[in-house]
Amino acid sequence: MRPVDPRLLREAPAARRFVLLAGVLGVVGAVATVAQAVALGLAVDHAFLQHRRVGGELAVFAVTTAVRAAVAWLLETGGRRTAVRVAASLRRRLVAHLIDARPRDVAVGELAAAAVTGLDALGPYFGKFLPQLVLSCAVPAIVFAWVVWHDLTSALVMALTLPLIPVFGILVGKVTEQRTLRRFRTLGVLSSYFVDVVRGLPTLRAFNRTPSVADVSEAYRRETMSTLRIGFLSALVLELAATISTAVIAVEIGLRLVDGGIALAPALAVLVLAPEFYGPLRAAAAQFHASADGLAAAGRVFELLDLPPAVRAPERPLPVPDLRRATIRFEALGLHYAGRDEPALSGLDAAIGPGERVAIGGPSGAGKTTLLEIVLRLLDQTSGRITVDGVDLRELDPTAWHRGLAWLPQRPQLPAGTVRAALGGPAIADERLERALAQAGAGFARLDDVLGERTPLSFGEIRRLAFARTLARDAALLVLDEPTTHLDAGAAQIVIDAIGALPETTTVLVATHDPRLLAACDRVVALAPVEERQQA
Repeated sequence: MRPVDPRLLREAPAARRFVLLAGVLGVVGAVATVAQAVALGLAVDHAFLQHRRVGGELAVFAVTTAVRAAVAWLLETGGRRTAVRVAASLRRRLVAHLIDARPRDVAVGELAAAAVTGLDALGPYFGKFLPQLVLSCAVPAIVFAWVVWHDLTSALVMALTLPLIPVFGILVGKVTEQRTLRRFRTLGVLSSYFVDVVRGLPTLRAFNRTPSVADVSEAYRRETMSTLRIGFLSALVLELAATISTAVIAVEIGLRLVDGGIALAPALAVLVLAPEFYGPLRAAAAQFHASADGLAAAGRVFELLDLPPAVRAPERPLPVPDLRRATIRFEALGLHYAGRDEPALSGLDAAIGPGERVAIGGPSGAGKTTLLEIVLRLLDQTSGRITVDGVDLRELDPTAWHRGLAWLPQRPQLPAGTVRAALGGPAIADERLERALAQAGAGFARLDDVLGERTPLSFGEIRRLAFARTLARDAALLVLDEPTTHLDAGAAQIVIDAIGALPETTTVLVATHDPRLLAACDRVVALAPVEERQQA
């Protein structure tokens, strides 16, 4: 884990601007630190040895103190604001990537841990660690240059002792990196487990079971406490190294003051500058622990952004043919998931004419949903092709293709809000929405009814509302995945009748096990079971 992630600076303009600003402020703060120490040394020397007025020196001391305070405030405030901007930018990019590219195998809990809780930890990184890192580059360099010019002996001690702090910091940082990554992975497991528990609450409640997150929470607690323990111990080690180094400088300066080997003013300035020389490095090493979570989360977000898209958009997309007149053909279509022995779909040849009702039949696992996902451009096949009026589907504009169809998934979701909004209003007229509700057998719902946590719906009611949403689109191609599942005989017949009553120009592709729906379709394309594909 690098202290500064190059990609974080490269892909977040706000981070680059802050680093440049921090560099300028770091130099200003370093010059102010040296000027403050020199002013203090001269003030003591002039007041006690030369008995002169020290108004000018005290004024310089006050001004430099104010400058250092302003620099510290600007660095921390700017860092926190930068963290908010960078986190918001990464979240927007991540959401856009997941929507557009639709990479598979992304756990919801891990995604939430990285994009929400994890990126919030960028606050300490930009607000504390990065400013200290900039100061640890500027302050020691300027302080050392001044000390070399005025006290070569102290500069030699500084040069010999300064490497102790980064060496200890690197050694401790390697352990911290491992523990932080382990802790972050444990947080992802805990988040995924919690999501699964929330999803399964109705089933758990039905069987009077109490979910327990104690074991996963305990693992996360152990990893967190282990990381904190290393953080506390590293702070002690770094503080001890800086304190001993400062004490060595103080002793050698004291001995030379007694022998008259150094004047009082530069001696006091060096003594004041010694803690400032080691302080930024020590603080940066200590703050690294607070920022490690943010860096780990940012790294995971970049890994998610690098995931290949499930569907690759063409560089020069072709226009979509009129779907109400187009013929869709499957030519030796197949899909093989990486890491699996048997193909999910293999060698499918079929055609769907305009206005046809075609059912995809076959046992569970035969590839019905996989076929629909390929048609929907949610997956890319690994062999064969789909053509629309002779044009390869992969060459068409995916956005325009999606606008021409409507999809009823196997597990539909309804957003919280009014029924009107859930069905697509106000972009769709109320008359069409009410007609779709009647056609789908969802007369129990009114357009102004509010859906949400306090409006419990059965799976059948959710499916009927989702089917009404599909009908309201008035699309040229309907893709339906098990539309009669969770419906009683009467409600299922209403759905079958609604499909049969669609306009003759509407093409329907439906995956189903329902024998009544299979019989109501014009043709049935039967997919072979997995066992037959393995034998073949």
